Amino acid sequence: MRLALCAVVLAGASAACAPDPDDAGRAGAPPEPVSFIEGTDGPLWLGAPPAALPIADDVLAEATRGVMPLRAIGCGAVSNGTAFVVAPGLLVGAAHVIAGASKVEVDASPGGTVTAAAQPVEVVGYSEERDLALLRTDAAVSPLSIDRARLGGMAAVLGYPEGSALEASPARIEHYVSASGLWGDGMRRRVYVLAVNVRAGQSGAPLVDPHGSVVGVAFATTSGPSDIGFALSREELLGFLASSGVDARIDYLGRTVVRAQPAKLRRVPNGACALR
Repeated sequence: MRLALCAVVLAGASAACAPDPDDAGRAGAPPEPVSFIEGTDGPLWLGAPPAALPIADDVLAEATRGVMPLRAIGCGAVSNGTAFVVAPGLLVGAAHVIAGASKVEVDASPGGTVTAAAQPVEVVGYSEERDLALLRTDAAVSPLSIDRARLGGMAAVLGYPEGSALEASPARIEHYVSASGLWGDGMRRRVYVLAVNVRAGQSGAPLVDPHGSVVGVAFATTSGPSDIGFALSREELLGFLASSGVDARIDYLGRTVVRAQPAKLRRVPNGACALR
């Protein structure tokens, strides 16, 4: 499979079904399966992506305020992706988008204005294994809430294809797998397989549920069958934030808690150009 959404993933198509501790159970079989990917336990079938967005207009408008186009300069051509706010002053994006870049920036809308302005960001967390990056920003934007996903549930990927206008792509969460293969490192990741039409530039985009909460982070698609995407689970996102010095956890009521002090986080290296 290829590094789509700008990344190589699931090399060798190594994907095994796994129990999801964050999920209440699958809501039935995919409607009219139309495509599949090979897994270690056999093919994983997927239906066609939803025809319409499952999110109300007002909820979508609120969620998109915390989603920004991400741009990395250096290593030749400009690399485009998407980032979203997880805590005041902190964004999450895909590591492969900014790998080796000498300059990283987002287009932020100061004070909620319509006109966006390029703002530099600092890399304060970086994981090649999870393909996630943590970015410090001066943009005054409220964070998105984070919640658990439900297999069979409807969602949307909010991202900027090729760095253009924001696009909300309807998605269905079809499978939960333990997958390996980013850059051939053998690292296992908890990943959702999505029925969704996604494109390059949406790497790092939040997968949001009908309530506008982030339930995953999009990072790749397949090189074969169309309308298949992959998103890192809430477990992977919170694990990455915790390893980056952020207080990220699930409380006794099952709610996601993220607390951070961006000013105390140190800048970290952001990999090599070869990882793009």
